[in-house]
Amino acid sequence: MADVYYIWRLAEAAQQIDLLAGFLATRDADGPVALRESAESARAGRAAVAAGRLGEALDRLEALRRHAARWAGHPHHPGEPDAAEHEARVWDYAKDMLRAQLPPGEAKVATARDVLGALHRLRREICARPEADERARADAHHLAGRGAMAVEIGHLGAARKELRRLRALAERYAGDEDG
Repeated sequence: MADVYYIWRLAEAAQQIDLLAGFLATRDADGPVALRESAESARAGRAAVAAGRLGEALDRLEALRRHAARWAGHPHHPGEPDAAEHEARVWDYAKDMLRAQLPPGEAKVATARDVLGALHRLRREICARPEADERARADAHHLAGRGAMAVEIGHLGAARKELRRLRALAERYAGDEDG
């Protein structure tokens, strides 16, 4: 799988290109030439993202930012999102890019739902046990979170691995109950 940080940066560029291109497509007061320039920057930026050319995508994004800067006072100008909002938007794009790298048929909805349900159920069971200490509860949250993230990007093999680790943790505390 490709470098996740690189994919994240490509996803950031793609998200920002789409956001600014959508905004600029409604700014017809600049005239048809400016609209065509913005549309061309967006098209080239999307093509660069699709080809994995981050530098070129960032250059096209910068051109769109310059076009949009003229409209900074406009009530519909996208502006800069706060960190959490930005991350949530980019995460959706990154998941799509990561899913695209999986082998065909890897992401099966019913199986994903079953794995996710098992992860959450086991996490709750471990955390509810009186003999589970703070470390065990933290491990349960961590493993369930990693598994859920793997399900979210469609990597069921990794999700199953985290589920096995969570089951092993649950078995460790099931044995404590008898003793």
